[in-house]
Amino acid sequence: MNIKLARKLDLYLGIPLCWGFSLFDRVFRKPWEKKCHDQNSPKKIIFLLLSEMGSIILSCPAVEKVKKLYPKAEIYYWTFNENAEIIYNLKLMPEKNIIKARSNNIFISILDLIKNILKIRKIGIDTVIDMELFTRASSILSYATGAPERIGFYRFWDEGLYRGQLYTHKVKYNPYQHIKNNFIFLADRLNDYKNGSFSEKQTLDQDKTKLPVLNSSAQDKQAMWSKLRRINPLLKREWDFILINFGAFDKIELRKWPKEYYKELIGKILKHENLCVIFVGMGQPDKKDIIKHERSINLIGKTNIKELISLCNISKALISHDNGIVHIASLTKIFICALFGPETPLLYAPLSENKKIFYKEYPCSPCLSVYNQRSFECDNIKCMRSITVDEVYNSVSENVC
Repeated sequence: MNIKLARKLDLYLGIPLCWGFSLFDRVFRKPWEKKCHDQNSPKKIIFLLLSEMGSIILSCPAVEKVKKLYPKAEIYYWTFNENAEIIYNLKLMPEKNIIKARSNNIFISILDLIKNILKIRKIGIDTVIDMELFTRASSILSYATGAPERIGFYRFWDEGLYRGQLYTHKVKYNPYQHIKNNFIFLADRLNDYKNGSFSEKQTLDQDKTKLPVLNSSAQDKQAMWSKLRRINPLLKREWDFILINFGAFDKIELRKWPKEYYKELIGKILKHENLCVIFVGMGQPDKKDIIKHERSINLIGKTNIKELISLCNISKALISHDNGIVHIASLTKIFICALFGPETPLLYAPLSENKKIFYKEYPCSPCLSVYNQRSFECDNIKCMRSITVDEVYNSVSENVC
C-alpha cells in the first residue's frame, strides 16, 4: 500500500467524512440508542487494528482482559491479511473470528473493507474497540459496522486529531504510557462511565500484565534446523545464532540503523568462530547488503511467523531497529537488542525482560508520533547514527559470547 497516499486520503477525505457522519448520527440517532452500557450486554466484541504487527502483539493484554471481563462474549479481530498469522499463533481467538482485508493497494483495501463491514453487520457485532491511533478511517469503519457500542481514542483538547463524534465511549490517549497500557485503557472503558477518566484501581495494575511465552515444539525446532541446513550445508550444531534485521522492507525508512553499521557489527560478530549470523525480515533485500560467509544465512522473506518464532527459540540474540520483529521475538526468551531513535521506547519497547534498549534522547527525538501521522523529514537521523557499533556489539558479547 502507498503509505503517503493513504495518509493524504485520511486527512483530506477522512475529515469531511467524519464530520458528515457525526452530523448524521446526531440528527438521526434514536433516543433509545443512547442507553447506558450494561456490564453484561456485550455479546460480540471486535478489536479493530489494521496495521502494525508489533501493535497486534502489544494488544494481547487488552484482548485477554476483555475475555476475563466478558467470558461469555464472542471475540473477533479485524486486521490486514499479513497480521492474521500472528493472531493464529497467539491463539487469541478461532481463525474464523479473524476478519481480514488485503493491503496490496489502497483501492483493493477499500473494496475489502467494505466487504468486511457487510460481514460484520451480518455477524451482529455489538461492540467495537478501535485500537488505531487517530486515523479517521478506523473511526469511520467503527461507525459503519452499526455497533451500538464503539470505543476509541479521542482528542478532547488536543489540536489536529479530529475524528468526529463517532465513538460512544471516548478514551484519552496518553503519550506518557506504554502503548500496551493505552490499549488496556480502551478495554477498561467498557466498565467506566466517566467520559475519558479511569478509576484509581484501573490505573494501578497495568504493568502486571505480560505477554504469553511461545515455546516451539521439538518438531518445529527440528524443522527449522533442517531448513537452515538446506540453505547452508556447513551448519554445525555447536554454532550459536545471532539474528539480524536491517529492515529490507520496512515502510518507515527513518527508523532504520545505517546499513554500514550493521556490516561493521556483523564483521565483529563473525570473528567469533562459534557464532552464525542469520538475516531475517520481510521483502527481497539487495544482494550487496547480504554478507556472504560460511557462518551466515539469508532468511529474509523466507519464513512465516511460526518459523520465525521457532528460529527465535533456537537463537541467542536478535539485533533490530524498532520493528514488528522485536515484538515477535518478545514472545520468546531470546535476548533482544532494540535500537530506537525516531520513536520512543517509552511507548513501543518490547515487553520481554531479556532485552537491551538503545535510545539517545536527542532534543528532536522522538519525531514520529500520532500527532504527525508518523511523518517527518530528516536528512541526518543523528538519533540512529549516534548508536555506535561498539556499544551494540558489547551488549551482544556480554549476553551471548
